Amino acid sequence: MGTSVAINKPFEVLQSATLPQPQNSIVAVLGLGYVGLPLMVGFADDQRTIGFDVDESKIAALRDGEDSTDMTTLEDLTKENMDFTCDVNALHDADVMMVCVPTPVMHGNKPDYRPVLAASRTIGQNMKRGCVVVYESTVDPGTTENKCVPILEEESGMREGVDFYVGYSPERVSPGDHARRVGDIAKIVAGSTPQVTDYLAELYSRVVKAGLFKAASIKVAEAAKILENTQRDVNIALINEMMQLFDAMGIKVTDVVAAAGSKWNFHKYFPGLVGGHCISVDPFFLLNAGRGHGLAMDIVASARQVNERTSHYISDKLHEMLDPESHNLQGKRVLVLGRAFKDNCPDIRNSKSFALMDSLWTRGADVFSYDPIADDGHFEGGRGAKVITSLEEGPYDAVVVTAKHDCFVEDIDLFKLASVVGRGSPVVDLRGLFDEEMAKLQFNYWTP
Repeated sequence: MGTSVAINKPFEVLQSATLPQPQNSIVAVLGLGYVGLPLMVGFADDQRTIGFDVDESKIAALRDGEDSTDMTTLEDLTKENMDFTCDVNALHDADVMMVCVPTPVMHGNKPDYRPVLAASRTIGQNMKRGCVVVYESTVDPGTTENKCVPILEEESGMREGVDFYVGYSPERVSPGDHARRVGDIAKIVAGSTPQVTDYLAELYSRVVKAGLFKAASIKVAEAAKILENTQRDVNIALINEMMQLFDAMGIKVTDVVAAAGSKWNFHKYFPGLVGGHCISVDPFFLLNAGRGHGLAMDIVASARQVNERTSHYISDKLHEMLDPESHNLQGKRVLVLGRAFKDNCPDIRNSKSFALMDSLWTRGADVFSYDPIADDGHFEGGRGAKVITSLEEGPYDAVVVTAKHDCFVEDIDLFKLASVVGRGSPVVDLRGLFDEEMAKLQFNYWTP
């Protein structure tokens, strides 16, 4: 009877790739908008930095020192370490790839993951072993690990945690705010392992001087970003709703906020049109996540509804002031000051000024829109509204102020307004552009 002998076959030992050195890592930034471009500028201070975007016209403009976001200077864009490109082959040199592409919502307010997934495919096809992939785009918790990592692995043929590493660091840029640059805002970092988190903290310390917070996990970091913006959406919705109630009572919500703000633990928020690509979008990611877990997320949903309706309330207010007896504004010339979603920001994406203009237009008004800093690179609505480059195209029957740009403060005073708007005409000033006491001497003036 023979004796069987077990043969021990050697098993393959996978040696994990070494993390790059954080202080001299070559960083590639994918998506050169409000988030990616300032980040790229920061990393270019001490090391070659690659800026990648699929928009060839944007790359050409940046190479010429032109930034449509107004978040950087000519000096920033001409640093010797800046490499702007549409060529994916340039990504092969990167030790770190940072995803800073938009994450909008689609029809029905469902999250649109296509840009971030497309960026993941591009990275997977072009990254080297040992690369660290960091997502800054706002997503709901679990997106990085459940949607992006599988694509990275499939496209690269490599394994996360062995051949490459993943992290998340939510963007906190405030478009139009030149007082708080990317380095002045504390940064959240989270990696797939504690070692990756530590690496990201050292990496971002090259740019961020305001401090770094190491989140407990990637999911926590993803959730923190959405909570930040949803909290603002909910609080502004409360004030927008109070604006309507207090106005019906004959008092101003801003006066109420000022009085309530005399207590140390009252948080001051003010009414307004809540648009843009962050605060008015991120709650929908939470609502979508809630549906997936059987939760209605009532407060989040109600707040978003209130803020979506506010533009129609302002339209109603102007209607009431201009012609309370009729059922439309047929033939009335209405000037809307502001198309951008935020003061001193050229971005018009998801600006609720367009919803306001749509509402006025459907009531029969002839709408004129003036905003010299707005970047009208794509269509956002405003059916029938005429974009004007000078207020002198008046006269106008009424005015609605939706932005308080510095150029408005400097260039449009009550005397200039009076030259194109008749005495006693309605002026709805959402942003407090004009002095209330003086404005009431000339116009039928309302401000919240």
